Amino acid sequence: MKKTLLILTLLAISKFTFCQSQSDFNYSIGIKAFTIQEYSKLLNEVRSGSHFYNSSFNGLILKVNDNQISYRFQFSSIKEKDYSFKNECENCQVVTGAFKTFDLKIGFERSLIYSKLQPFYGIDLGYNRTNFDGKANDAKINTFLYNANIEKNGGLISPFIGIKYNVIPSITISAESGIDFIYTHDKEVKSDNTNAPTSVNNFSRWQFVSKPLGMLSLQYNFGRD
Repeated sequence: MKKTLLILTLLAISKFTFCQSQSDFNYSIGIKAFTIQEYSKLLNEVRSGSHFYNSSFNGLILKVNDNQISYRFQFSSIKEKDYSFKNECENCQVVTGAFKTFDLKIGFERSLIYSKLQPFYGIDLGYNRTNFDGKANDAKINTFLYNANIEKNGGLISPFIGIKYNVIPSITISAESGIDFIYTHDKEVKSDNTNAPTSVNNFSRWQFVSKPLGMLSLQYNFGRD
């Protein structure tokens, strides 16, 4: 009899643990532990295929959970000290300098099932700011051409899909991929070796940024009714 009661108790506990998910908590806070993504194109950047970059611990995410829907707020910042790209053509110019980008997003995600392992989808809206300070050299003879100062500001729409796993009721690991569709206003200033401006260009354009791993996050869930 005691063995039977023990087995029934263990089964009840395991079932309770399995059913608990992030949706059982009102709030979640997490860190963006790792990303793999493209960056927005600069100047007349030329790319032969996709260029992906990775970064770690670059942002935070906050969620308000409501059953199978989570409303989310996130920000992230990425910096590259020696970012380099080809400009105008494959063998024309090499531009190298300091690159940084900042995202601020708000959106929602919806889980498809209610369990420890949950596929989900959603969409974010937000703001992106990108800055670049560097210089361009001739690609063939490596001589100085001009200094480049670039500022991009724009709005974005980011659909995504992903999967999350509740390691324990209060801890969730989440991975997602998506695409950022960005409409930016670009300001490009070129200057000579004395930093005297030689040209200033202002324009707007659409771009998209592919994110095979837009966010691998570790989240802490808290607050229960």
